[in-house]
Amino acid sequence: MQSIKVILTTPFTGKRTETGFKGQEWYDHRAEIFIKYTLSSLKNQTDKNFFLWLFFRPEEKTNPTTKKILEALDKSHIDYRATFYGINFTDDKVPQRNKDLLERLDKMLKKIPKYECTIYETMLDSDDTLHKDFVKNIKEIPAEYKGAIILKDGYIYSTKDRLAKWHNPISNQNYTIIFPKDIYYNPEKRLKYLDGLKTHEEVPEKFKCVELKDMYCSITHGQNMSTEWGHPFMKSEIYNDEDKNLILKNYF
Repeated sequence: MQSIKVILTTPFTGKRTETGFKGQEWYDHRAEIFIKYTLSSLKNQTDKNFFLWLFFRPEEKTNPTTKKILEALDKSHIDYRATFYGINFTDDKVPQRNKDLLERLDKMLKKIPKYECTIYETMLDSDDTLHKDFVKNIKEIPAEYKGAIILKDGYIYSTKDRLAKWHNPISNQNYTIIFPKDIYYNPEKRLKYLDGLKTHEEVPEKFKCVELKDMYCSITHGQNMSTEWGHPFMKSEIYNDEDKNLILKNYF
């Protein structure tokens, strides 16, 4: 049996925009979405042996909304840490933010537990959900150097209670990178291993990928960056309430 630790990484603030913060109203709304949907999907996992790592800017450390998020996590009994150095990955929209990435990584990697095994790191946006068997299923995939797990087919759910199939033809944002333990916690080796990875669309170019189907459900709520109801990736809507509820029970 291979020894694996799944680390789910959730960036809240510190990416995309110039300041890395879209305003307090956005932050309050995103916190509600995270607690209602994303956190529910994590509590719903059949395999609860995973670790959640959340990223914030330093400015959010004293924000009351951050306290609300962390209190909800404390009540969930999920093993997690929050770091306040910004994101742990290359920002494709604001290149100047990457200048101190190595320095930030060195600080934040010291704040999380050091697992003596292979790490499966999954990107999980704060408004996405995972199938209840996601953690269980990715652990069954053999570890491989420069390996990755990608998701193309899944679902999109509108907070107006509408559900549809979703298909990203390349790779959805919920990808998993397989890291040898000696690389994961070393900032320089880590960045070299990632080979400049900036977006989820680049994962199939840079890694040897295994694909899983129907393992995610993205939430659309009116303040999304790109995942929107009616997007060309959206496929057939599921109208039957019984079918819809059976699917959603697997996510939140």
